[in-house]
Amino acid sequence: MYFNEEQLLKYTIYAYRLSFFVGICSLFIAKSCLPEFLQYGKTYRPKENSKYSSVLERIKKFTVSKAYFSHFYYLATFLSLVTLYFYPKFPIVWIIFGHSLRRLYETLYVLHYTSNSRMNWSHYLVGIWFYSVLLLILNISLYKNSIPNTLNMNAFIIFCIASWDQYKNHVILANLVKYSLPTGRLFRLVCCPHYLDEIIIYSTLLPYEQEFYLTLVWVITSLTISALETKNYYRHKFKDNHVAPYAIIPFII
Repeated sequence: MYFNEEQLLKYTIYAYRLSFFVGICSLFIAKSCLPEFLQYGKTYRPKENSKYSSVLERIKKFTVSKAYFSHFYYLATFLSLVTLYFYPKFPIVWIIFGHSLRRLYETLYVLHYTSNSRMNWSHYLVGIWFYSVLLLILNISLYKNSIPNTLNMNAFIIFCIASWDQYKNHVILANLVKYSLPTGRLFRLVCCPHYLDEIIIYSTLLPYEQEFYLTLVWVITSLTISALETKNYYRHKFKDNHVAPYAIIPFII
Protein backbone atom coordinates (compact mmCIF):
# COMPACT_ATOMS: atom_id res chain seq x y z
CA MET A 1 0.00 0.00 0.00
CA TYR A 2 1.34 3.42 -0.99
CA PHE A 3 1.20 6.30 1.49
CA ASN A 4 1.73 9.87 0.44
CA GLU A 5 3.65 12.29 2.64
CA GLU A 6 0.57 13.69 4.36
CA GLN A 7 -0.78 10.23 5.21
CA LEU A 8 2.58 9.05 6.50
CA LEU A 9 2.82 12.08 8.76
CA LYS A 10 -0.72 11.52 10.04
CA TYR A 11 -0.11 7.85 10.86
CA THR A 12 3.19 8.68 12.55
CA ILE A 13 1.35 11.13 14.81
CA TYR A 14 -1.31 8.49 15.56
CA ALA A 15 1.44 5.98 16.36
CA TYR A 16 3.32 8.11 18.88
CA ARG A 17 0.08 9.25 20.52
CA LEU A 18 -0.91 5.60 20.86
CA SER A 19 2.51 4.82 22.33
CA PHE A 20 1.89 7.37 25.12
CA PHE A 21 -1.51 5.86 25.87
CA VAL A 22 -0.02 2.35 26.00
CA GLY A 23 2.88 3.62 28.10
CA ILE A 24 0.70 5.28 30.72
CA CYS A 25 -1.57 2.23 30.94
CA SER A 26 1.55 0.09 31.35
CA LEU A 27 2.69 2.25 34.27
CA PHE A 28 -0.49 1.56 36.20
CA ILE A 29 -0.40 -2.14 35.32
CA ALA A 30 3.22 -2.35 36.48
CA LYS A 31 2.37 -0.45 39.67
CA SER A 32 -0.27 -3.00 40.62
CA CYS A 33 1.11 -6.23 39.13
CA LEU A 34 4.82 -5.85 38.31
CA PRO A 35 6.32 -3.36 40.80
CA GLU A 36 9.90 -4.51 40.09
CA PHE A 37 9.58 -2.86 36.66
CA LEU A 38 9.31 0.53 38.40
CA GLN A 39 12.17 0.14 40.86
CA TYR A 40 15.53 1.72 40.22
CA GLY A 41 18.34 3.27 42.21
CA LYS A 42 17.56 3.36 45.92
CA THR A 43 14.06 1.89 45.47
CA TYR A 44 15.45 -1.17 43.67
CA ARG A 45 15.28 -4.20 45.95
CA PRO A 46 17.21 -7.12 44.45
CA LYS A 47 16.00 -10.62 45.14
CA GLU A 48 18.07 -13.74 44.99
CA ASN A 49 17.39 -15.66 41.81
CA SER A 50 16.80 -19.31 42.48
CA LYS A 51 18.40 -21.73 40.07
CA TYR A 52 14.90 -23.05 39.54
CA SER A 53 13.57 -19.66 38.42
CA SER A 54 11.85 -19.74 35.06
CA VAL A 55 13.35 -17.99 32.07
CA LEU A 56 10.41 -15.59 32.08
CA GLU A 57 11.08 -14.73 35.73
CA ARG A 58 14.76 -14.05 34.99
CA ILE A 59 13.84 -11.81 32.06
CA LYS A 60 11.33 -9.94 34.22
CA LYS A 61 13.96 -9.24 36.88
CA PHE A 62 16.86 -8.44 34.53
CA THR A 63 18.50 -5.09 35.33
CA VAL A 64 21.12 -2.77 33.88
CA SER A 65 23.32 -0.18 35.52
CA LYS A 66 21.62 3.07 36.47
CA ALA A 67 24.65 4.77 34.88
CA TYR A 68 22.98 3.89 31.58
CA PHE A 69 20.83 6.96 32.21
CA SER A 70 23.56 8.75 30.25
CA HIS A 71 22.41 6.91 27.12
CA PHE A 72 19.13 8.82 27.25
CA TYR A 73 20.93 12.13 27.15
CA TYR A 74 23.51 11.07 24.58
CA LEU A 75 20.55 10.22 22.36
CA ALA A 76 18.63 13.41 23.13
CA THR A 77 21.72 15.59 22.64
CA PHE A 78 22.56 13.94 19.31
CA LEU A 79 18.99 14.21 17.99
CA SER A 80 18.81 17.83 19.18
CA LEU A 81 22.02 18.62 17.32
CA VAL A 82 20.61 17.11 14.14
CA THR A 83 17.45 19.18 14.60
CA LEU A 84 19.53 22.31 15.17
CA TYR A 85 21.26 21.73 11.86
CA PHE A 86 17.93 21.95 10.03
CA TYR A 87 16.12 24.44 12.30
CA PRO A 88 18.76 26.70 13.89
CA LYS A 89 16.47 29.74 14.21
CA PHE A 90 13.91 28.17 16.54
CA PRO A 91 14.51 28.88 20.26
CA ILE A 92 12.72 25.74 21.44
CA VAL A 93 15.30 23.59 19.65
CA TRP A 94 18.09 25.33 21.56
CA ILE A 95 16.12 24.93 24.79
CA ILE A 96 15.70 21.16 24.35
CA PHE A 97 19.34 20.87 23.27
CA GLY A 98 20.47 22.81 26.36
CA HIS A 99 18.34 20.67 28.65
CA SER A 100 19.68 17.45 27.12
CA LEU A 101 23.28 18.64 27.32
CA ARG A 102 22.91 19.72 30.96
CA ARG A 103 21.39 16.39 31.94
CA LEU A 104 24.18 14.58 30.10
CA TYR A 105 26.77 16.61 32.01
CA GLU A 106 25.06 15.87 35.32
CA THR A 107 24.83 12.17 34.58
CA LEU A 108 28.51 11.96 33.66
CA TYR A 109 30.12 14.37 36.12
CA VAL A 110 27.73 15.24 38.98
CA LEU A 111 25.72 12.15 39.89
CA HIS A 112 27.62 9.09 41.07
CA TYR A 113 26.32 5.59 40.42
CA THR A 114 27.60 2.60 42.32
CA SER A 115 27.56 -0.99 41.11
CA ASN A 116 24.43 -1.47 43.24
CA SER A 117 22.56 1.31 41.41
CA ARG A 118 20.39 -0.67 39.03
CA MET A 119 17.24 -0.24 36.99
CA ASN A 120 14.96 -2.72 35.29
CA TRP A 121 15.56 -3.25 31.59
CA SER A 122 12.04 -1.96 30.85
CA HIS A 123 12.89 1.36 32.51
CA TYR A 124 15.90 1.66 30.21
CA LEU A 125 13.87 0.97 27.06
CA VAL A 126 11.19 3.43 28.16
CA GLY A 127 13.83 6.16 28.55
CA ILE A 128 15.11 5.54 25.02
CA TRP A 129 11.52 5.63 23.75
CA PHE A 130 10.65 8.84 25.59
CA TYR A 131 13.55 10.94 24.30
CA SER A 132 13.15 9.56 20.79
CA VAL A 133 9.47 10.51 20.74
CA LEU A 134 10.19 13.91 22.33
CA LEU A 135 12.46 14.78 19.42
CA LEU A 136 10.04 13.20 16.96
CA ILE A 137 7.24 15.49 18.19
CA LEU A 138 9.59 18.46 17.94
CA ASN A 139 10.65 17.68 14.37
CA ILE A 140 7.14 16.94 13.13
CA SER A 141 5.87 20.19 14.65
CA LEU A 142 8.75 22.12 13.06
CA TYR A 143 8.08 20.46 9.72
CA LYS A 144 4.38 21.40 9.99
CA ASN A 145 5.42 24.96 10.83
CA SER A 146 3.31 24.92 13.98
CA ILE A 147 6.07 26.18 16.29
CA PRO A 148 6.87 29.92 16.49
CA ASN A 149 10.45 30.98 15.86
CA THR A 150 10.31 33.51 18.70
CA LEU A 151 11.31 33.07 22.32
CA ASN A 152 8.57 32.97 24.93
CA MET A 153 10.35 34.97 27.62
CA ASN A 154 8.08 34.02 30.53
CA ALA A 155 8.40 30.30 29.75
CA PHE A 156 12.14 30.66 29.26
CA ILE A 157 12.65 32.34 32.64
CA ILE A 158 10.67 29.58 34.37
CA PHE A 159 12.66 26.98 32.43
CA CYS A 160 15.97 28.51 33.56
CA ILE A 161 14.90 28.72 37.22
CA ALA A 162 13.65 25.11 37.24
CA SER A 163 16.82 23.91 35.46
CA TRP A 164 19.07 25.70 37.96
CA ASP A 165 17.05 24.34 40.90
CA GLN A 166 17.17 20.82 39.49
CA TYR A 167 20.94 21.04 39.11
CA LYS A 168 21.32 22.20 42.73
CA ASN A 169 19.06 19.36 43.91
CA HIS A 170 21.10 16.84 41.93
CA VAL A 171 24.26 18.17 43.59
CA ILE A 172 22.64 17.53 47.00
CA LEU A 173 21.76 13.96 45.97
CA ALA A 174 25.26 13.38 44.58
CA ASN A 175 26.86 14.44 47.88
CA LEU A 176 24.74 12.16 50.06
CA VAL A 177 26.42 9.32 51.90
CA LYS A 178 25.04 6.29 50.05
CA TYR A 179 21.24 6.46 50.38
CA SER A 180 20.91 8.77 53.36
CA LEU A 181 18.03 11.22 53.68
CA PRO A 182 18.37 14.51 51.74
CA THR A 183 17.24 17.45 53.87
CA GLY A 184 18.40 20.69 52.21
CA ARG A 185 16.46 23.14 50.05
CA LEU A 186 12.98 21.93 49.02
CA PHE A 187 13.85 18.40 50.19
CA ARG A 188 12.48 19.58 53.55
CA LEU A 189 9.01 19.74 52.02
CA VAL A 190 8.98 17.12 49.26
CA CYS A 191 10.97 13.93 48.83
CA CYS A 192 11.75 14.53 45.16
CA PRO A 193 12.02 18.25 44.30
CA HIS A 194 14.20 17.35 41.30
CA TYR A 195 11.17 15.53 39.87
CA LEU A 196 9.03 18.59 40.49
CA ASP A 197 11.62 20.63 38.58
CA GLU A 198 11.35 18.17 35.69
CA ILE A 199 7.59 18.64 35.54
CA ILE A 200 8.01 22.42 35.50
CA ILE A 201 10.66 22.18 32.78
CA TYR A 202 8.39 20.17 30.49
CA SER A 203 5.44 22.45 31.19
CA THR A 204 7.45 25.34 29.69
CA LEU A 205 7.38 23.59 26.30
CA LEU A 206 3.60 23.94 26.00
CA PRO A 207 3.58 27.62 24.94
CA TYR A 208 5.58 26.60 21.86
CA GLU A 209 3.55 23.54 20.86
CA GLN A 210 0.45 22.09 22.52
CA GLU A 211 1.40 18.60 21.33
CA PHE A 212 3.97 18.54 24.12
CA TYR A 213 1.07 17.92 26.51
CA LEU A 214 1.79 14.23 25.82
CA THR A 215 5.32 14.46 27.20
CA LEU A 216 4.10 16.52 30.16
CA VAL A 217 1.40 13.99 31.07
CA TRP A 218 3.97 11.21 30.84
CA VAL A 219 6.47 13.07 33.02
CA ILE A 220 3.81 13.89 35.64
CA THR A 221 2.54 10.30 35.75
CA SER A 222 5.86 8.45 35.74
CA LEU A 223 7.67 10.79 38.13
CA THR A 224 4.74 10.91 40.56
CA ILE A 225 4.82 7.12 40.77
CA SER A 226 8.60 7.19 41.24
CA ALA A 227 8.30 9.89 43.90
CA LEU A 228 5.73 7.87 45.83
CA GLU A 229 8.07 4.86 45.65
CA THR A 230 10.87 7.05 47.00
CA LYS A 231 8.73 8.36 49.83
CA ASN A 232 7.77 4.80 50.80
CA TYR A 233 11.46 3.86 50.75
CA TYR A 234 12.35 6.79 53.02
CA ARG A 235 9.53 5.96 55.43
CA HIS A 236 10.63 2.33 55.60
CA LYS A 237 14.30 3.19 56.07
CA PHE A 238 14.02 6.22 58.35
CA LYS A 239 10.76 5.33 60.14
CA ASP A 240 9.09 8.66 59.24
CA ASN A 241 11.80 10.53 61.14
CA HIS A 242 12.39 13.83 59.30
CA VAL A 243 10.90 12.43 56.06
CA ALA A 244 9.37 15.21 53.94
CA PRO A 245 5.57 15.28 54.24
CA TYR A 246 4.97 15.29 50.47
CA ALA A 247 6.33 13.12 47.67
CA ILE A 248 6.61 15.54 44.74
CA ILE A 249 4.12 18.45 44.71
CA PRO A 250 3.95 20.57 47.88
CA PHE A 251 0.61 20.41 49.74
CA ILE A 252 -0.86 18.08 47.10
CA ILE A 253 1.03 14.79 46.63
